[in-house]
Amino acid sequence: MSLSTGRTPLYKSLYVQVLAAVIFGVMLGHFFPQTGAEMKPLGDAFIKLIKMIIAPLVFTTLVVGIAKMGDTRTVGRIGAKTLGWFMLASLMSLTLGLVMVHLMQPGVGLSLSLPDDGASSGVAATAISLKDFVTHAIPKSVIEAMATNEILQIVVFSLFFGLAAAALGDAAKPVVMLMASAAEIMLKVTGYVMNFAPFAVFGAIAAMVAKEGLGILATYGTFMAQFYLALACLWLLLIAMGSLFIRRRILTLLAMIREPILLAFSTASSEAAYPKTLDRLEKFGCDKRIASFVLPM
Repeated sequence: MSLSTGRTPLYKSLYVQVLAAVIFGVMLGHFFPQTGAEMKPLGDAFIKLIKMIIAPLVFTTLVVGIAKMGDTRTVGRIGAKTLGWFMLASLMSLTLGLVMVHLMQPGVGLSLSLPDDGASSGVAATAISLKDFVTHAIPKSVIEAMATNEILQIVVFSLFFGLAAAALGDAAKPVVMLMASAAEIMLKVTGYVMNFAPFAVFGAIAAMVAKEGLGILATYGTFMAQFYLALACLWLLLIAMGSLFIRRRILTLLAMIREPILLAFSTASSEAAYPKTLDRLEKFGCDKRIASFVLPM
């Protein structure tokens, strides 16, 4: 009898496979750094695979979700709730960050040398105004938006497309059915891509340890402990808010999304978590129309 979590054998669980990949990646990067550094293309290839599927996946699922809601009033109500929750969670996150940084003083005592005043940080930061944000959100070409993976622009076009399909009703049903089939195909493709996730995590972790060494973990250990403490406090707040609505099922939800959480953490990419999160939300019981509308938003 094989060890299992539910009906899935333990060794087939993506969560277990990714954890194993992290452990083996650390070992390879530490003991064989030259070989570990050569594993980096595995992680890079996985991120490219995710970028390959994210645009058509967001477009098809969002269009189908909006079109099947049937009317603009429903779309507007759910959209307003989504943005409201997003703004509330963001406000909580920023407030908690300000409180924790004053309490814990991260970075104090690390004794790191400061760079020169004129040194480049490597980050091109420019001020953004409301006008720039609005004009950037509207795509001048949906083809260009998909080619460059401008998710916000894809969402805007999908909103217009889905609302038009919902307004047309029966006349748009063939297109909506085609989009629904395309969405199912993209979710199947996503399943194929996710099979590569453990190898990607293995390569990314091995390359990181080979480059920085295990010593970097000790150097920044206190800083990272403070950072994760702040994250844990934020999670507790979000879990408490979620439990007000779905009660004890919040624990079931957390258990179901542990794979995409670990995947996002290991690959340092939120895009990597999107497809698996969508799948888990549907299996948790979220209406497919709601999940495919809210998650891209």
